[in-house]
Amino acid sequence: MRTTIKTLVVTAAVGAIGAFSNGTEIVRAQENAPPVRLNNSQTMSMATAAYWTPERLASAQPIRVQTSYAAESTMEALGGGTPRSSSARKPDTGVQAQATQLFDPRRATVEPEENAASPFNAGTFNAHFSSTRLNPATANTAYPYRTVGKLFFSDGASNFVCSASVISYRVLVTAGHCVHRGSGGAAGFYRNFLFVPAFRNGAAPFGTWNWAYVVVTGTWAAGGGVVPNAADYAMFELADRAVAPTRIGSVTGFLGWRTLSLNPNHTTMLGYPCNFDTCQQMHQVSAGAFRNTSPNNVEYGSDARGGSSGGPWIQNFGTASVGQTGGVNPGLNRVVGVTSYGYVSIDPKVQGASVPDSRWVQIWNLVCAHRAGNCTP
Repeated sequence: MRTTIKTLVVTAAVGAIGAFSNGTEIVRAQENAPPVRLNNSQTMSMATAAYWTPERLASAQPIRVQTSYAAESTMEALGGGTPRSSSARKPDTGVQAQATQLFDPRRATVEPEENAASPFNAGTFNAHFSSTRLNPATANTAYPYRTVGKLFFSDGASNFVCSASVISYRVLVTAGHCVHRGSGGAAGFYRNFLFVPAFRNGAAPFGTWNWAYVVVTGTWAAGGGVVPNAADYAMFELADRAVAPTRIGSVTGFLGWRTLSLNPNHTTMLGYPCNFDTCQQMHQVSAGAFRNTSPNNVEYGSDARGGSSGGPWIQNFGTASVGQTGGVNPGLNRVVGVTSYGYVSIDPKVQGASVPDSRWVQIWNLVCAHRAGNCTP
């Protein structure tokens, strides 16, 4: 029996985007709003573990964030000046993939969306990119790909999926709209968050990871669920597993990050877009910065759609060759943005991401301080 559920759509109307450019007081209130946090309880943790049956996992739909035309703008990031950063780290030696089959991928049901994409493509915005499955497909278990996975969550009786990545020993980053409705304060959070690193064809090579704590920017939480949003990102503390190594960052390794570095740059964009392979395999897009959009966003060429939300945009992705040194921004495997939005029409073939700025650093500091060892060895 197949279960199909409704798609949650966050829509930005033309008038809503106009509010960002004309409603100065609205923008200021959102930018000054404090982060919103939620702790997981033992009862909620047990409920999450019990909630995700094979049928529910297979039925999870992308949370599709859609937007009207975003106005090109001059970048106005909060906390301008010298970028802040954190370094990437490889996994502990000897941690091997041991796939656990969560569900039969043939049972996955995704609401159809037109797929007119091909590698080395460009849409009507003429923003060029390269788009492909991982090659080989089993690269999902190799570092740094293995830091990326699927984030499952629920809203009432509906099940959804986004993409996310590990950025420290217990810290996961994704889009704000993948954790919170954009209104309602602490009551606006979704429920039953479950992260599956290196997910592929219904399998969990490094197990499933429950959540312990989540924080989203006040800019997203007070923004009414409208995109583009100036700070559409959120971070989790993930709960430890029972066997050593207990922390997810030791199992998968983790990516670094860097603020105020989304444009100019060139990135590898990873995630699980449901317009390809019914979001059962990790997908990779390579592109350079195309244009700045208001408020505080940058668009890159991409053919990825729903399901890729929250996936990392990574500078200097991969492993450096011997002798490959220097440059003005040499940090390897650093997240400089996460997928926030695309357009209602598939024709533009671009995606946007909020520029990580002082609000990114603010929620990072909150997660790191929440428990010893979240961001330190």
